[in-house]
This record gives sequence, C-alpha cells and structure tokens, in this order.
Amino acid sequence: MRIFEPSNLSVLDVENIRLHYALTLRHWLQRYRCAEDRVRKMFDEKFVRMWRLYLAGSIAGFETGTLQLFQVLFSPGQNNRIPMTRAHLYPT
Repeated sequence: MRIFEPSNLSVLDVENIRLHYALTLRHWLQRYRCAEDRVRKMFDEKFVRMWRLYLAGSIAGFETGTLQLFQVLFSPGQNNRIPMTRAHLYPT
C-alpha cells in the first residue's frame, strides 16, 4: 500500500494465481520437452537440463505454496467500476 497510496491509487482486487501459473508451467514444460532436440542444437546439454529443472522446480514451488504469484488490480482515485465478484471470469 505504501507504493499505491502516495500516487492516489486504490487497490481494487488481489488474487493469488499460483495454481493457475503451475498449470501454465506444466503446459510449457510439455512443449519444452517436445522441442528439446531443437533446443539442444542451439545450446548445450547443460542448458537443456537447467531449463527443464527450472520449469519443473517452478511447478513444484507453486503447487506446494513456496512460490506465490499475485495479480493486483489498481486504479486511480475512487474508481468503483468493477464487478463485486469474479464470477464473470469463471463461468460455470
């Protein structure tokens, strides 16, 4: 809040999207594994392993809660033109 308030910005919503990001990383890891042969031609084996470990480790971190990712929605002044819930984002 010390960042936002001096600039007359209001925080309207904060959402932890760590599990969504873990899912995104799973897709990236799958695509990376499919492209490893091409990556290996551009970089060395150490790079291939390190990037795979980075993606897999990030998935584990987000799924266990040791890594967090917050999406913060803020707006100038007294803007109240946002929905009261996120229901419009996640239709049933």
